[in-house]
Amino acid sequence: MKLFFKIILIVFALNVKAQQYVMFSHYFYKPMVYNPAYTGTGDATSAMLINHTQWMGFKGGPQYNILTVDGNFINKNTGLGISLISDKKGITSRIGGNIFYSYKLKFNTSSHLLLGISAGAIDQTINLSNAVVENSNDPYLFSNSQRKTTFDANAGLALVIKNFEFGFAIPQIANNKLSYLSNTDARTYYTQSRHYMSTLKYKFMISKAKNISVTPLALVRYVPNTPFQYDANVNFDFKNKFWIGATYKSNYAVGANAGVTLFNRLSIGYNYDFITANVGKYAGLSHEILLNFKFIKSEKRRLREEQEKEDALLKSLSGKDLNKLIIQRLLERIEKVLDSEKPDPQEINQIIEDISAFLSSDEAANDPLQITLNQYYKSLKQPQGELSVLVKGKIIFDGNPNATDFSGIDVTITDLATKQVVANCTPSPKNGNYFIILKPGKKYFIQVQKSGYPNYTRNFSPDGSVESYEMSQEIILKK
Repeated sequence: MKLFFKIILIVFALNVKAQQYVMFSHYFYKPMVYNPAYTGTGDATSAMLINHTQWMGFKGGPQYNILTVDGNFINKNTGLGISLISDKKGITSRIGGNIFYSYKLKFNTSSHLLLGISAGAIDQTINLSNAVVENSNDPYLFSNSQRKTTFDANAGLALVIKNFEFGFAIPQIANNKLSYLSNTDARTYYTQSRHYMSTLKYKFMISKAKNISVTPLALVRYVPNTPFQYDANVNFDFKNKFWIGATYKSNYAVGANAGVTLFNRLSIGYNYDFITANVGKYAGLSHEILLNFKFIKSEKRRLREEQEKEDALLKSLSGKDLNKLIIQRLLERIEKVLDSEKPDPQEINQIIEDISAFLSSDEAANDPLQITLNQYYKSLKQPQGELSVLVKGKIIFDGNPNATDFSGIDVTITDLATKQVVANCTPSPKNGNYFIILKPGKKYFIQVQKSGYPNYTRNFSPDGSVESYEMSQEIILKK
């Protein structure tokens, strides 16, 4: 009997060690479940519930439920969250909860490092009466269930560079050991084995205008003294309203998932695993259901709160600081309007009027903000009633499309008929975009200068038209 008891516990310990941490399918939607660095990285505070059911063909097959709430409750760089879990498989059951914290270290507008930790407690119960055996009268199977509570901790990081993400996490980092004692004083141990998980992800935009993307994601799991496990996942997303995808889980299953977001708040996802391992013919249904709700403020309330913050900030400033802040806001507004797919001519005219109130004086001639503002004014200024062409362009560096240094670039437009410079602008330092308003039906010469690159020159002519319109002029600087 003592030998039988030990065999049960050994088999149980080996099986649990190989799959102590649940094999989530929706980690692509909520990576916080594996990596605390992603806490609060969504666009709003959200509450999520996942039900993971595995091997329904077996009595005591794994069932896992997790409830999470996370968001930016302090500031945009700090994420806070909580999770509650319920985990049942075989003769074991666990309940627990963790508190999550993450912090964002910004490098620039398109890259940052996320660091995260979580800590809490796990209460675990072993009940041998749930074991499936031939002799149900065995007295060892009716021994009292035993509960143990232990500290739980997880840590992780994530590097984000534009559409690329690399994550690394260590669940159960404390590596705690729980001791259990049989009726015959046979002692055995359950170790919360330290796991190592790494992810690679890249988001390909199929259509930026329509917000359609494809995202491949790879995940690798490793527990010491067990084989590596990996997942290969690809998801297609349409306007953040619908997704469909597939996952290959090494030596185990192929999963198919789909989801929909309703009213920009409620997301519903479902995953089904087609088990390819030998156990598949006996395992029965294995699937996962996701529900996520975002606590998004109404547009009216959000705008009101933003205006209240802006008013409070303006009241706290005076003189040059106030003038500088207003110019910064005006430049942000200009870029937002001109970067839209179809800029409104009336709004552009309103911007021109607003700019004219903040044109630089002689004393501020060397102020970069004032210089940029003056250049926008010269580029956008157009006599009322005249036809115009909005020339929207972007600076691209040949052989280095991800370059972010757009400083020191000068764009000059010359009227070939009069030999006069009619426009001069500096591209946005954030993304290299530039905007110029010209008259249609004329011939122009464009010249772009940047230190370290040959001058870019080209003749072009906006077509004559009976109405104002827009054209694109992409510029590639070559070494």
